Amino acid sequence: MANSLTSQQLKTKGKVLLVGCGELGIQTAGLLQADHYEAVGARRTIQSLPESIAALSIDITQPASLAVLSEQQWDAVIVTLTADSFTADAYRRTYIEGLHHVLQSLSRPLSAQAVSPLVLFASSTSVYGQTDGSSVDESSVTVPTSFSGQTMLEAEALIEQYSGPASSIRFGGIYGRGKSRLVSRLEAGEICPREPAMISNRIHIDDCCRIFMHLLWRYQAGQPLESIYLAVDSQPTPLYEVMQWLANKNRISLASLRQGAASGRGGNKRCLNHRLLDSGFSLQYPSFKEGFSDE
Repeated sequence: MANSLTSQQLKTKGKVLLVGCGELGIQTAGLLQADHYEAVGARRTIQSLPESIAALSIDITQPASLAVLSEQQWDAVIVTLTADSFTADAYRRTYIEGLHHVLQSLSRPLSAQAVSPLVLFASSTSVYGQTDGSSVDESSVTVPTSFSGQTMLEAEALIEQYSGPASSIRFGGIYGRGKSRLVSRLEAGEICPREPAMISNRIHIDDCCRIFMHLLWRYQAGQPLESIYLAVDSQPTPLYEVMQWLANKNRISLASLRQGAASGRGGNKRCLNHRLLDSGFSLQYPSFKEGFSDE
């Protein structure tokens, strides 16, 4: 462990492991620590983790390196993985093979009395194959056409098979705390086509972190968790409208922009967040306008 824990830190509400622990995990760790949880970040390269986060060096593709996970008792494990590249092989190594190794390690309790920790897995709305602008929720059919969506759906199946409590959170496009790729595209002189309209779904990174906290609190309060949550803001919007609004906000003339290729990775669907909101969660950024206003 890279950073030692003080006796004061050990007097916490619980011990939470963050596997992957990139930007999303790091920001979630900050919320955990502010609420008196012990947060431990586990990733391959730990040098970029803040000093305040206790760190474990692991490689999820190497099962031997994960033995350390079963040597400690965790109250919850938040899994936010990132593939090395946007390829089918890289996705499979990370989200299938790597996730399988992690879940195997967590399923080896320290003692017969030990309880398997809660697992919260960051999935994606790419599991939906709808491209006709229709509305989808957690009960909608999932027939993804992309390798990424197919892999994430298979990863969710692994989470379903986990021996302890678990939820998969299907995040929309995550943005915030840094220059948006949409703004970069506008600054490069390009905007997406107005027609046909492509409905886009997104969520601010701060709300992503707060969702993890919300589900952890519910679990620790003895309230039931669903196996799947759709995590998007409350305003699915045509991508052209989002870019048009951003152009105006950044004083970029629409007349100066050329029409670029449509972005197909997000599909064309309206993702509904009713289950999440009905569980008591309140969005800090209910639409892209609130989220991008802080940028």
